[in-house]
Amino acid sequence: MIALRAPVNRFLKKVKNRLGQDSRTLKRLRVAYQVFFLSLFFLLLGLTTQASLGGFDVNVFLEASPLVALGTLLSTGTLYMGLAWAGLIVAITLVFGRIFCSWICPLGILNQLSALIFPRPRTEEESIAVNRPRNLYHLKYYILVFMLVAAVFGSLQVGLMDPICLVVRSVSTSILPATHELHPSLSPQLNFNWGWVIGGIFLAILLANRIIPRFWCRALCPLGALLGVFSKVSVFRIHRNLDNCTNCNKCVAACDGAAEPQATTKQSECLMCMNCIAECPHDALSYSFMPPKEGSESFVALDRRAAVGSLLAGAAWLPLNRASHLNTRESSLPKAYDPKLIRPPGSLPEEHFLAACIKCDECIKVCPTNVLQPAGLEAGLEGLWTPISVYRLGNCLQRCNLCGDVCPTGAISKFSVFDRIGAPPEKKPIRAGTAFYDHGRCLPWSMDTTCVKCEEFCPTSPKAIWSLEVTKLDRNGNTITLQQPRVDIDKCIGCGSCEWACPISDPAVYITNAHESRAENKRLKLVG
Repeated sequence: MIALRAPVNRFLKKVKNRLGQDSRTLKRLRVAYQVFFLSLFFLLLGLTTQASLGGFDVNVFLEASPLVALGTLLSTGTLYMGLAWAGLIVAITLVFGRIFCSWICPLGILNQLSALIFPRPRTEEESIAVNRPRNLYHLKYYILVFMLVAAVFGSLQVGLMDPICLVVRSVSTSILPATHELHPSLSPQLNFNWGWVIGGIFLAILLANRIIPRFWCRALCPLGALLGVFSKVSVFRIHRNLDNCTNCNKCVAACDGAAEPQATTKQSECLMCMNCIAECPHDALSYSFMPPKEGSESFVALDRRAAVGSLLAGAAWLPLNRASHLNTRESSLPKAYDPKLIRPPGSLPEEHFLAACIKCDECIKVCPTNVLQPAGLEAGLEGLWTPISVYRLGNCLQRCNLCGDVCPTGAISKFSVFDRIGAPPEKKPIRAGTAFYDHGRCLPWSMDTTCVKCEEFCPTSPKAIWSLEVTKLDRNGNTITLQQPRVDIDKCIGCGSCEWACPISDPAVYITNAHESRAENKRLKLVG
């Protein structure tokens, strides 16, 4: 490798001369890549619909995140096949440095775009001051330690702050639904729990660029921190020629990563934006193959106590969250914390689901009925923004398997429509839960009023909701005939069509996770 240093650098110099003496062509090339990858990201996100899904790898960006791949590997012990794309990003980082952050990452590109849309004018001295390294920028490494240690103990939280998951979740549950209010033709009318919070966080990240450029990338991004660890050994680096450098600090004023290119460049912080090379008036900076190590600092110096604190916090996260939620009647298996917590069909058992779900909300984006929603605290704090079914907003279509198709980590297993329907008696359908009746609210039971909405909307064949004809006297002594609904628990799949169709504002029929297929400890005791 060392023998290749001189010829490779000579070649790079020739390329640089061909591109132009001011080196701005390399910066323009980066912008072209940014436009391409951001357009591709939103194109694939737009194709994540019932009508457009087939034939497109809409999850390629999520699958390319090394943080998602490493987190799920630690929490589940499995590297899902699709996530092998992350290996390509790691390889690129080991060769070219943190080029992903400036050239490919959708949130990184959006941060830069927001700085152009909402600029904050600064003098050169102010730009130099705001781009100096700060201890605050080490925070992302402590966040990374916390999340990876929590994953080792089975709690996967990387999706909360993985930039790709964050953008997918924000656009799907907040930004896209908001466009309907601007003009109905832009998007269907969708409503999502927590959408205003998710969208508010996303906008705050973008607006933070007015205070500190690329604030998210510098201080908070755990994926950037992970790539920073890999980039410390990258073979291509920014190199400063001391003979040409006049310490004018123009490179510092332009640096996106606060990497100090005018001094000992912090390799793990360098975003490879190439701004420093483009702005250097003396040709002192270059993108070089294996430059001398003296010109760069491989990794930032972290506070040991803070790192140990992050490690301990990650280790304590899972037991503290589940301490009050163990089902001791069922051999201490974790239980759903809310009986109305309904996961999408095909979901893994709750413990394994929480260890695999990255909260990207792709399943929520693709759901055609708006029934899937980001969770609040129904599954505890560790289940925040994981998908749940809210049947007052929609029903789960019996012949739909889109959520399993788009899940990048296998938290929702891929299943066919035939798996969803089942083939009795040998193969039972996938059950998300079971319907129950509140006789005090059901019109035929409590108010002697005819209503068969739940039975009409029940999609199973034969129907899981059936009615028993009852003849009785009303208060005036008149004979009336009513159809009082019942539930056949062997037929009910917990799709929520009955709850969604119930005309009562607080439904008289509701779904709980009792008897769901994924959990043995949720079986109804008298049912085989």
